[in-house]
Amino acid sequence: MRIYADRLAQQSLANFPCFLIAGDEPLIKVESIDYIRQQLQQQGLAEERLSFSFDADFQWSNIFDAMAELSLFSQYRLIELQLDRSPDKAIQNQLQELLALLNPETRLIISLPKLTKANEKQSWYQQIEQQGLVVMIYPPEGAQLQTWIRQRLQQHGLTNSQELIGLLLHYYEGNLLALNQAINNIVLRWGNQLPSLKEIESGLSHANHFSSFQLVDAILAADFPRSLLIIKQLQLEGEEPTLINWGLDKEFKLLQALQAQPTNHHASLFKQYAVWSKRQGLISGAAKRYSAEQIHQARLQVAEIDKAIKQFASNHAWHQLERLIFILANPQ
Repeated sequence: MRIYADRLAQQSLANFPCFLIAGDEPLIKVESIDYIRQQLQQQGLAEERLSFSFDADFQWSNIFDAMAELSLFSQYRLIELQLDRSPDKAIQNQLQELLALLNPETRLIISLPKLTKANEKQSWYQQIEQQGLVVMIYPPEGAQLQTWIRQRLQQHGLTNSQELIGLLLHYYEGNLLALNQAINNIVLRWGNQLPSLKEIESGLSHANHFSSFQLVDAILAADFPRSLLIIKQLQLEGEEPTLINWGLDKEFKLLQALQAQPTNHHASLFKQYAVWSKRQGLISGAAKRYSAEQIHQARLQVAEIDKAIKQFASNHAWHQLERLIFILANPQ
């Protein structure tokens, strides 16, 4: 069975012999593993816990012995394996053998970075999905992130006004660890008797962390304030404009292809360009919003930005990217 992390609390975990936690968002990943561990402990299914990390000292024989041996101190054992990479062929073979040792007295949690399409076709993964629970970890964005903040504030008994949510988003969007810490600091400092937003803001510090892909999506969504916020932060962090420019050109090519084809051909284009389902609405909206001439001019500007990058004129490249934002994302 496969679910997203926000559905984990709705599952009965006792009948799953193994769990795969996959994703790169550290806070949600840790909390998901903690939740599974606590639920198994409460149900008496994890009386003993053994943890293994795939580091320089890791030996497969140790975890195989742990799976095969009976414990002298408890009936039920929880074994955790933390992988720091996508499994290569050697690791896949070891995982396959490890899963064959599952028994009613043992629960196994495997965590690893995000899954690839290739992983999903491999035998070890298919066995976990059929017999166990796969928990997919993705950082919340947009409305999901606002819901996440609202729920965190409610957990602490804090007033979850839209103004406070907006303030936290402004300072910490894209950095869930810092966002969670900021909420905890607010609780420690003021409890549930919050002062004015201005006073709260004085205790916050900017800790946004964005990717070039988020900037591309903000531009395509014509979200002008968010586009400016992200590009300023990327520039402050020393991000190279090359990846941003490449991403924009790739999306503009897709928009041109969509505009040139009837709607009933769009599904095949999304598949050709590997556009996952959650982004298809965003791309379709941009294809309708912009004229063919606007996309053509945008691609000409992307070419100018590429020229500036190759001439090591990064300041000019950033200026041209901001100009592109004003043209495509500014509602004026």
